[in-house]
Amino acid sequence: MAITFVPSAGDVLMCDFNGFKPPEMIKLRPVLILSPRSRRAVPDTYIVVPTSRTPPAPVEGWHCQLKRGSYPCFDPSVPIWAKCDMVTCVAAPRLDRVKAAGRYNRVQIRRDDLARVRQAVLHALGMETWKEVEIVVEAAVIQTTGELL
Repeated sequence: MAITFVPSAGDVLMCDFNGFKPPEMIKLRPVLILSPRSRRAVPDTYIVVPTSRTPPAPVEGWHCQLKRGSYPCFDPSVPIWAKCDMVTCVAAPRLDRVKAAGRYNRVQIRRDDLARVRQAVLHALGMETWKEVEIVVEAAVIQTTGELL
């Protein structure tokens, strides 16, 4: 179990969380890749969000539901939950491709779902309004100096 390719943001892969300790994720489960293909700072590591078939109780802003039947690698009878408060960085040897229709396939979530997952990660990190703050700071700089820095 180890990928031999660089995954793209939005790819669905299997991750072996063996060695992690509860309440961390601790078993083999599908994850969503968040890191871009161009990630070179720490080679062969990827930022991932684990998924679960178990609905969270209660549902919070850092949970993101993927509609049931949306992707062939997930059980079509239940919705899938991205547990965005469990975002972590893992090494390539922990990752493998997912099976869909009995074969290893590349599965990627849609851009709108990836955007929702990313927003939920920002919420989990307490940064859900980061873009709004950036715009306010930028506007204040323009008003003060008369030009954009």
